[in-house]
Amino acid sequence: MKNSLLLLVLTLIACTSNAQENKSKEELQAPQDTVINFEKSVLFFPAGREAQDGFYAKLDSLKKDSLSNVNIWQVGGSHVQGGSFPNKLREHFQNMAGAGERGFVFPRQLAGTHEDRSIRMTAEGKWFAPMLTKTSKEEKPRYGITGFAARCDSTASIGLNTNPKKKTPWNFKQIRLLGYSSSDKAYPELYVGNKKCEHEFDSLTASYFYDLPKQTDSVRIDFVIPEGEYFVFTGLQPLTGNKGINYFASGVNGAKVTAWADQCADLERELQIVKPDLVIFGLGINDSACDSLTFSPDKFKNGYRRLIQKVHAVSPDCAMIFITNNDSYRYVKKGMEYNYNADEVRTAMIELATEYNAAVWDLYGVMGERDSVHKWLKVGYISKDKLHFTPKGYRRIADLLYEAIIADWNNLQIE
Repeated sequence: MKNSLLLLVLTLIACTSNAQENKSKEELQAPQDTVINFEKSVLFFPAGREAQDGFYAKLDSLKKDSLSNVNIWQVGGSHVQGGSFPNKLREHFQNMAGAGERGFVFPRQLAGTHEDRSIRMTAEGKWFAPMLTKTSKEEKPRYGITGFAARCDSTASIGLNTNPKKKTPWNFKQIRLLGYSSSDKAYPELYVGNKKCEHEFDSLTASYFYDLPKQTDSVRIDFVIPEGEYFVFTGLQPLTGNKGINYFASGVNGAKVTAWADQCADLERELQIVKPDLVIFGLGINDSACDSLTFSPDKFKNGYRRLIQKVHAVSPDCAMIFITNNDSYRYVKKGMEYNYNADEVRTAMIELATEYNAAVWDLYGVMGERDSVHKWLKVGYISKDKLHFTPKGYRRIADLLYEAIIADWNNLQIE
């Protein structure tokens, strides 16, 4: 009798344990994930993969000794500018291999566009900051790796707080300021509290470098600009000095491949700061925002070739991942219209990946291809414009891309 009772208890415990395990698995797959084609969420290499394997070797070294940095650069349009997508990828990579630097920041309010809410930037005084992707009556300033630029006068100032919600310890002890002036008579002054910090000018990257008196999450920048001179500010890079993954993200609303390849005159020079080991390309949604007869795959690929040439001038052996377009609608005068060019963009990216021995992550396939945008809208992953993702959707595709990269890395280790 005692043995039978003991057997019954053990059976109940086992059943309860299995039920809890199955429940946790169900919880991991949220109901809205039924719209995801997980089989497509892999890295696809149509040709060679040597550069990607080299990237994994650097990750292996980083995880073993933590004495180095691995650099990732993600570049795109509004999908990247919004912050949710790259911030979640940064979080994943830095949780896995250590938090290095978070990249460049800019007060986007100056350009009349939305901010990355994970930080807080303020700006006062008089500024001229036309968007890279919009026409301007006045001559535009030069753009670089942030895709933003602002000309200011002596009344201007900028404030930066890297930890406004007091959740992430992004304290920094150095800072790099990107920009250029009419002469050395015009320059930025940086303050930590009331203490002014002296700068050194880095001629290689044409940037201003500051050692701070203490670790901080907040600084203020004023500008010394004599009459007849000018200063153009293009970004800040707060530096912790930590070893790990340095994750840089550059995104501008409406940006096409040609915006980054041809309109950012200082991009190649400022890529010297990044020296990417992996580039995640997410450009294509704006290039394809036209009717099917107007979209030119050859022009699209040539724009990418010019951009890749700039990257290779700095990091000739870096790995590259192309993210295909999401299924989407596009803006037209009468409202929104379905974008039929996603298949063409995917084919072009596969051809580029073949040419450069790179990888493709097929977001279009992950979504379910044509007309899948309606299903993603229904579960709250796509916004009402059927073009952009919701914050939850951006975080989810970041999860999927990261998991695809890690699965590919693990498969290589098994082999």
